[in-house]
Amino acid sequence: MMRGVFARILLWFWLSLVLVALALELTIAATSTPVEIRVQRFSDGALGSRAREAVAILDRDGPPKVARFLEELERTTRMHAVLLDADGHDVAGHPVPRKAAAVAARALATGETEMDTDGQAAVKARAVTIGGERRYVLVATLPVGLMRLVHDGPTAQALRLLAVLVTAAAACYGLARYVTRPLAVLRSTTHTLARGDLSVRVGSTMGRRTDEFAELGRDFDRMAERLETLVTAERRLLRDISHELRSPLARLNVALGVARQHAGDDQAVLDRIEREADRLNTLIGQLLMLARLESGTLTPERVVVDLEAIVRDVAEDAAFEAQGRGRRVQIVETCPELVLGDAELLRSAVENVVRNALRHAPEATSVEIGLRREGRRGSPRVRIAVRDHGSGVPEAALPHIFQPFYRVGDARPRNSGGIGLGLTIVDRTIRLHGGTVRAANAADGGLVVELTLPAAA
Repeated sequence: MMRGVFARILLWFWLSLVLVALALELTIAATSTPVEIRVQRFSDGALGSRAREAVAILDRDGPPKVARFLEELERTTRMHAVLLDADGHDVAGHPVPRKAAAVAARALATGETEMDTDGQAAVKARAVTIGGERRYVLVATLPVGLMRLVHDGPTAQALRLLAVLVTAAAACYGLARYVTRPLAVLRSTTHTLARGDLSVRVGSTMGRRTDEFAELGRDFDRMAERLETLVTAERRLLRDISHELRSPLARLNVALGVARQHAGDDQAVLDRIEREADRLNTLIGQLLMLARLESGTLTPERVVVDLEAIVRDVAEDAAFEAQGRGRRVQIVETCPELVLGDAELLRSAVENVVRNALRHAPEATSVEIGLRREGRRGSPRVRIAVRDHGSGVPEAALPHIFQPFYRVGDARPRNSGGIGLGLTIVDRTIRLHGGTVRAANAADGGLVVELTLPAAA
C-alpha cells in the first residue's frame, strides 16, 4: 500500500509541475518575437550613436584614436566593431571579413541598418552620412553568448524542458518521501507491535516534525504504552496467582492423603477430589510456563536437536495411550532433520499438539504426523504437520485457537481434558525458536496444525 501512495503522490505532483512548465513554454512560444526581429531591435539606437561618435573621433583625432575607441567598445559591450568608408575599407587599415563587407555594402546601398545572422552570431551594419556627402558604415558582430540569450532554437527548448522534468521529478520525490515516510514508519512499528514487541515506539523516528503525522505518532505511542501496561499487568497477575495457588494446592494434597486413611467407603469422592486437584496442578504448571515464555525470562538452549527422534518418540508414546481409546497414531511422512533449540521445550510442543489431536479425534480414526523439509537452499525450514479426522474448527475461530483459554463455542464441554493453554504454549514455544504455528481445516475433514522451524543445516 505504501508504494501505491508514494507513487501516486509522486506522479500527481510531477505531472502538475510538468503541465505548468509546458503551459509556460507554450505561452512564451506564442507571445515571443522571432529571433531576427529581436536581434534587429537589439542595440539599433546604440549602434547609430556609436557610428556617429566614431566618425567624429576620426575627423578630430585620426584613425588610431578610432581603433582605440572601438577596442574600448568591444571591451565594454562584447561587440566587435569596425568603421568602414564608402568604398568598404577599414579606416584603421585592417582587412575586412567577407561577411562584414557584404552587410556593409547593403547598409550603404539602402541607408538602413542591415543584419545577417546564422542563429549563432549576427553581423549588423549602420550607415551614417556626414556633411551630406561623406558616408561611413559601422559594422558590429554580436558575440555568440549574446546570441544565445536572444535565440531560442529547438535544442534550447528541449534542454529547458529536460531541466524542468528532472527538477520536477527530484522535487516531487522529496515531497512524496516527506509525506509518506511517517506512514511507512508507523506501519512498520504497527507490525512490530502486532508481533508482540510492546516496547516499540515511533516518537524518536519522527524527528522535529510538529505536523499531523507527529500527532498521530504520539497518539500511537500512548496507545502502545497503555497496551504494554495492561498486558504486563495481566501477565504478572497470572504469574502471581499461579505461585500463590501452589501452596494451598500442596496442602490440599496432603490433606487428601490424610483423609484417605479414614475415608472408608468414601474413596470414590476422594478420587474425584484427587482428579480435580491434579487438573488444577496441571493448570498452574501451564500458567507458570506461559508466564515464563511471554515474559522472556525463559531462555531456551541452543543445541542441535534431532527432530525426527522427537517425533518418533512422541508418536510412540501417544500410540500406546491411544490403543486403549480405540484410536491410532501414525507417522505418514518423515525424514532426518536437525534444528537448533531446546529439546525438552520442542518435545513438549509436539506432544501438546499430538495429544490435542487425540482428544478431538473420533473413535476408530487415526492421528497422522508428517515431518518434511521445505524452503530454498540457504534458508531451509522443517515442517511438522499433525492432523486429526474430527469435526475441525469453524474458519472464524482458527485465528484464535492459540489464545489463552480460548474455546470454540461457549457451550463446548470441558470433559475432553483440555485446559485451554496447550496450544498457546505451543505457539509461544515455536515462536521462541524462530518458527511459526498455523492451523487449518483439512479439505476432507479434520484439523491440521503445522509447526515450522528453521533447519539447522
